[in-house]
Amino acid sequence: MRATALIPLVFLTIPYSAEAATQSFPYPTTPPETHFRGTCVSDPDGTKFAEKACYTDFYPRDSGYAPRYRSPTCGKPASQAQKDVLAKAYVRAPDYMKSRLCRLTWLYLTETPSWGPMGWGFWEGPDRLPDSKSVYLAISERELTGKKSFVDVENQTIRDLLRYPDGDRDKRRGLVPLATGANPDLELTVLAELAHELGHALVADANMDGIKRYHPRRRVSGPPRSACFEDAFIHASWDERRFNRNLQRWVDFGNQYRNRLQNPDIRFSLDRLRRDVERGRFDVANRAVRDVYSSREFVSFAAAVNPLEDVVETYKYKVLADAMAGQKVEFDLGGRETKIFDLLDSGIIEKKVKCLRDIGFLSDQP
Repeated sequence: MRATALIPLVFLTIPYSAEAATQSFPYPTTPPETHFRGTCVSDPDGTKFAEKACYTDFYPRDSGYAPRYRSPTCGKPASQAQKDVLAKAYVRAPDYMKSRLCRLTWLYLTETPSWGPMGWGFWEGPDRLPDSKSVYLAISERELTGKKSFVDVENQTIRDLLRYPDGDRDKRRGLVPLATGANPDLELTVLAELAHELGHALVADANMDGIKRYHPRRRVSGPPRSACFEDAFIHASWDERRFNRNLQRWVDFGNQYRNRLQNPDIRFSLDRLRRDVERGRFDVANRAVRDVYSSREFVSFAAAVNPLEDVVETYKYKVLADAMAGQKVEFDLGGRETKIFDLLDSGIIEKKVKCLRDIGFLSDQP
C-alpha cells in the first residue's frame, strides 16, 4: 500500500548514506521527541485537514542530506473534489489517527505512477534539516478517484507486487482476487492509503525499529521507548539475523531487502514469484498469497514482504477495523474464508497490535 507506499500503497526510509556521515550530530541516548507537535484545532468536517493538500514531485529517497537537502514544496493545489474526498476520509478516521493527521506539516498528492504505489510517509531528520520537526505524507492522485473498495485496492497491490499486467484479463487463469463484489467506498479506500503512509512516518518518528545501536537512524534519533518491535514482529515472524544485517531508514515498495520469513511453510522470494507470474505459473503465486493469509501471522500479503511493511500494514488494518466499527470483511482464499479483522484479536497479530499500542501509535496523544 505503499510507499508507497498502494499500496499505493507506499509509505519508507533509506539505507545509511556516506554523505550523511560527513556531518556531526550528538549521538542521541534518550527516546525521540515526536515530530507530531502543536495543538489540533477543531475540524469536525475534515476541511482544515484537506486544505493542506497540494501536489509535489518531491520523493524522499532522492532528496539527499544537508547541505544539499531541500524540504518538499507545493506545486498545483488539490482540486475541490479531491479535498472533499480527503475531508470525508479524515472524518472516518479513529481519534488516534486524527491526532496525527491534524498535526502533519503538509499533505501531498503525487501524479499517477506507471505501476505500483507512489505514496510515502516522511519524517524530516536533523541530518537533512537541523532542528526540523516536520512530518509529511503523500498519496497518489489515483486513490482519490473511481468507484472501488479497499479490497479492490488490496487486489491491485498484490498485482503490483507481482508485476501482473492489468491488461491480462483471461478469466480462466491469472491471479485469484481476495474477494469480489465488495461495496465501493472511496473514502474508506483513501483512509486505508493514508493509514499506510502514516504508519511509515510513525515508525520513523518513534524510531520503532532503531533498537540496535548500529541502526542508521540511531545517529539522529534515540532508542525507541519500547523494544516491542523486536519481540512482537521480528522474533515472531522474521529471520532476525537477516533483518539486522540489512537495517533500513527508507523502505521502497516491493523490496524485500533480503529479509526472510521465519515460517518455512509460507516463505517466498518476491523476485521468484514475479518470474512465475511472467511465465504464467499463476498457481505458484496464488498458493503463496493464500498461504500468507491462512498462516494468521500477517494481515496482508504486502505485510509479509519485509518487517516494516508488516508494521504499517498491521497499523492500517487496525485503523480500518476501528473505522468500520465491527463490520466484517471476508477474504475467500481458494475456498477457505478468512475474516480479516478477526486476525487482529488473536495469536501473533494480536501481539503485533499490542506493540503498536505500547509504542504509542494507538494513543490520542502523540
